[in-house]
This record gives sequence, structure tokens and C-alpha cells, in this order.
Amino acid sequence: MIVYNELSSGDQVLSDSYKQEPLVWNGETLEGIVTVQSELVSKDVGDIDIGANASEEEGDEGTDDASKKVNNIVDGDTGFGYEGPMTLSKAEFGTMYKGWCKKVKDKILEKGEKPKPFMQTAQAFLPFLNAEFKNFEIYQTSSYSPFVIAWWDDQANTVGAPKFIYFLHAMDAEKY
Repeated sequence: MIVYNELSSGDQVLSDSYKQEPLVWNGETLEGIVTVQSELVSKDVGDIDIGANASEEEGDEGTDDASKKVNNIVDGDTGFGYEGPMTLSKAEFGTMYKGWCKKVKDKILEKGEKPKPFMQTAQAFLPFLNAEFKNFEIYQTSSYSPFVIAWWDDQANTVGAPKFIYFLHAMDAEKY
């Protein structure tokens, strides 16, 4: 299995067990960016003892196993433990995005690589960001350092769960 770590924080954000597809918007593929369609999955909650005495409450001695629906990428047990969604204005997110791009660029330079492919991708993402921000949900990783963008497009609305957007040049692959 391959796990992808976000460069600026080292947090695990994705694995190859999720189907990645190029981000296509307005008929164009945004190079260096992939999406992953998330799903709502059942998560067993199990037996929960609330301290009540069923025999005195005229109830059944047993308990029902319960399950709840969780997002398979967001949830900490089934996915990567993202926090959110956060409430941000477009201007606040823009400031956050610029800072993140700088951190990623610096990490790429530290590795001795050229940041140009990432910077081109980050720049090409801006028109999409400006047009689609109203359809975004913003999450943070476990260290609260970088952000992860979820996007509600027509397919996501049909499935009932957003697509997550990942910048390929902003991740390192680690084989397990």
C-alpha cells in the first residue's frame, strides 16, 4: 500500500486504496491535481452501557448494536481523521492558500527539487478556486497545519458525499 504524506506537515492525507481521478473542470484537466470521490459508510458503534437497569425500566436486557454513517475519508477510524468542515470566507481561505503554497514550495526546495511544476499547478487552480469556492468544504489534517478541500460537484451531490482534491506535487508517497 502507498500512503501519501502532505509535504508541509508530513500528515498522512491519502492512500492508493482510493480511486484517484484527474480534476476536470470546464472540459479541461487541471494537471497535477486529482480528486477522490468519498463515500458515506456505516460505522458500528457497538454496545453502549448508559448505566440504566433494563429490568427496572421494563426494557430488554440486551442492547441493540447501532451504526452511524461516516465519511470514509474524513473519519479517523475509516480514513484520515480530518477535522472540519471549517467556516472560512473566500478571502480567509485565499490567505491560507498562499501561506500553504509558500510552505510547500520551501519543502520542495529543501528536497533539492524544482518547485516550478507545483507552482504552475497552484496558479492554474486559482480560476477553479474562485469559481467553485461556494461548493467547497475546507478540512484540516490531524496536526491542524495544512488544509484539505472537499468539493461538491454534480457527482458528489448524487453520491451524497464530496470529492476531495489533492495536489500531487504537494505529497510524498510512502510504501508500506
